[in-house]
Amino acid sequence: MIYLHLGFVSDNAIPEFVGWGTMSPKDTSRRSGRWTASATAAIGIVGAAIYLGVEPAPYAATTSEYFPAHAPATATAPAALWSGATSSYTLGRWTEPITDVRFHFEHPRPSSTSIADAIIVYGRALPARIQTKKWHYTSINTRDHFIAIAVVSLQYLSPMFVYVVDKATMEKWEYGAMLPGSYGVEFAASSVDPATCTSVASVNLRMCFQDNAWRMSATSIPLTSSEDRSSVRPFSFELTMLPGEPLILSFPLANDIMRPSYVHKGAGYAVHGTYSFGSVDTTIATAVPALGTIDWTKSLALHRTEWNWVSSTFVADDGTAVGINLSRRVYDVDGASQENAIWLDGIVCVLGAVTFDVPEDGMTQAWRIRSVDGVGAVNLTFVPGGARQERLNVLNVLRSDFVQPYGRFTGKISCTGSDRISRTVDMHDAFGVVEDHFALW
Repeated sequence: MIYLHLGFVSDNAIPEFVGWGTMSPKDTSRRSGRWTASATAAIGIVGAAIYLGVEPAPYAATTSEYFPAHAPATATAPAALWSGATSSYTLGRWTEPITDVRFHFEHPRPSSTSIADAIIVYGRALPARIQTKKWHYTSINTRDHFIAIAVVSLQYLSPMFVYVVDKATMEKWEYGAMLPGSYGVEFAASSVDPATCTSVASVNLRMCFQDNAWRMSATSIPLTSSEDRSSVRPFSFELTMLPGEPLILSFPLANDIMRPSYVHKGAGYAVHGTYSFGSVDTTIATAVPALGTIDWTKSLALHRTEWNWVSSTFVADDGTAVGINLSRRVYDVDGASQENAIWLDGIVCVLGAVTFDVPEDGMTQAWRIRSVDGVGAVNLTFVPGGARQERLNVLNVLRSDFVQPYGRFTGKISCTGSDRISRTVDMHDAFGVVEDHFALW
């Protein structure tokens, strides 16, 4: 039997109400601990149900009052996201990761022998626990294939997927699962924590930051063809992605300084290693690497969340390794997403606001992504070659409308870096993805 695990409740939180009899102090302590775990589990289930059932009110727009939207990204990040000394979060944008990304309720509290006190402390932190969402997304653009890997924690559910696109035929091969609670799923403590990994036990998937690189592996994941559901190919890989300069955000969602989203973005990073897809083995040499991206996010997410997103990596005409990350509607200040950026040979250059012209049929028709200010720093057209989509609706309480078309970009992006030098990159059939996502979670 599989017990539902809500992510913030112990797997062993199974109530026992029979056979108490006469117990030793040790037995009493054990039973007391189990009762406390059972009570907190019950509170968690009820709290999650109430939270998901409440229609969200309109959210305040985040302003530059709390987030330095018009300042460049800072080179030196704080050591910790939460300061116990000031009882506040550090908010801002940096070009190095924060190592301690624990939220306020995750820091140790004075221990208490009182069951009532333990339940009260747990109950006070319950809303933030339910709001906590985490995901680790990585894509790798090789000569022949586009590979996407994602692991998500919603606390009460853990979706994951892996897919491979044959770039010559645009055929997609995919494996996906919806795991209850966090059953068989582990998340790294941070995007760069060397002691922990993000993993999914059922498919032997691991993504770890070790020896200053992301090391990703999996064994024989069964990928099913989007064109022939009876056709399955095993997919295994041992890949290493070397980090470049990141773009890090600690962003106050809905202008709430106690509701941060910690975001680690990077693109155009060198990837080498081996992978096996079906009967074909591929080696990616260090001298001629593939290019990868990372999106590692830990967020006290808004109940109603929506966004558009662009991600692409490619080699420019002059040999520059290029990565692109653009978004709208999730980390915006004054209409400009604070995570918009382009990477040139691993160095990040921050961009301004963009608008997405999403067609009625986003899986087959062209998208347009352009600068809002009219200067023309971003002017892209995306033509889908296929898509990954997901429609989840549980009593209209838990919803996810997700579509991630994959295909090719044409156009140009211009950016002025911290060195005040302007650069323009032309895109010719550059492979990547766009995304349109609405969630009640």
